Amino acid sequence: MAEAWEDFFQPGETLLWEGAPRPGVHGWGKIIGMALFGLPFLVIGTGIMIAGLGKIIGPTWFDVGVGLFMAAFSIPFAGLGAFLVVGQGILAAQAHRRIRSALSTGCAYIGTSWVKPGLEIYPILKSTSGGLQKGRRADTVWFHVRSEKDSDGDLSTTRIGFENIADGDKVLSLIRGIQTGSA
Repeated sequence: MAEAWEDFFQPGETLLWEGAPRPGVHGWGKIIGMALFGLPFLVIGTGIMIAGLGKIIGPTWFDVGVGLFMAAFSIPFAGLGAFLVVGQGILAAQAHRRIRSALSTGCAYIGTSWVKPGLEIYPILKSTSGGLQKGRRADTVWFHVRSEKDSDGDLSTTRIGFENIADGDKVLSLIRGIQTGSA
């Protein structure tokens, strides 16, 4: 994210807005739900790991082998559980440092710098549906909504947008201006 947004623009594009998520943890309900889902993985994975490590000091090579297998088998489960219980909150608290957003006269840009930097570009079209979700401390502006049917015929909706920003009304107004040609 060290480059300027303009380095990625097409000729004729100009920057209208740039921002980042507001500091703080947003979406506590989702974080708590994921933590509750991950808690059994963490507890059971850690329990199997402790049991496996205890078996390693057994008197026979078979006990050592079973203990090593149990410890190795438990690592993915304990790791997944730890990520769901603790990691979700850490990622949410770090989002304002790691995610940057920009809106140009033609596209929406979302840049990330977690382990590996990334950039996602979404064109703003007249046919693109979107919306604004107001929050107590931050707003989310959806600008790319896609509905697809899966193999079972169920409809799933994917929403992409600028999440937890301070000036959602302004950004939605800019997007509507791009769609109508007045921006």
